[in-house]
Amino acid sequence: MSTSVSELQALLAQPKQVFITTHHKPDADALGSSLAWASYLKKKGHSVTVVTPSDYPAFLNWMQGNDEVVVYEPRQNDRQVRDLVNRAELIFCLDFNCLARINELGEYVRQASGTKVLIDHHQRPENFADVSFSNPKAAATAEQVFEIIRDLGDQDLVDQGMGEALYAGIMTDTGSFRHPSTSRNVHLIIAELLNAHIDLASVHRRIYDSHSEIR
Repeated sequence: MSTSVSELQALLAQPKQVFITTHHKPDADALGSSLAWASYLKKKGHSVTVVTPSDYPAFLNWMQGNDEVVVYEPRQNDRQVRDLVNRAELIFCLDFNCLARINELGEYVRQASGTKVLIDHHQRPENFADVSFSNPKAAATAEQVFEIIRDLGDQDLVDQGMGEALYAGIMTDTGSFRHPSTSRNVHLIIAELLNAHIDLASVHRRIYDSHSEIR
């Protein structure tokens, strides 16, 4: 078990108030990894809120947990979101490497007292997190989230909804498995996700056969 996983395991040993956020204009990897991670943490007894710094395309609305996402709108729910950040004991930052990528939320997260955990695959991450899972070799943050759940010994908790959200993130960030980042590890993870009975064709159809904005 890596040092970061050991640290995370200790942080998750007792139920906590958790805040999860991802980058501005979330894509399938950003939202899919965030919602799958939120589902996992809820299964472990944590109180979790996912907040996005802006709205996201309608073709992602099918993801498990979508109906509980708080979309940050400064003129409408700034106080609510600030309170959520300030009350959080753990703040997970997924699929972004610097706080500027979450707009106004960046300063709230920077000043918050909660322990900050970064899970991201972009290069040159800003040094703002207390615990960091930074892997530029990963094809997607969804790939990292699956690996972390597995390394924590909880792979059996990955259900169909979580698996399909993670698959969507990996599928889109690899260009439907055409990009050079499509490694052997990526295919092994997809094989593991199939154990959760994910519907590959359905996920592809809901994303790529949609007439919403360009993906």
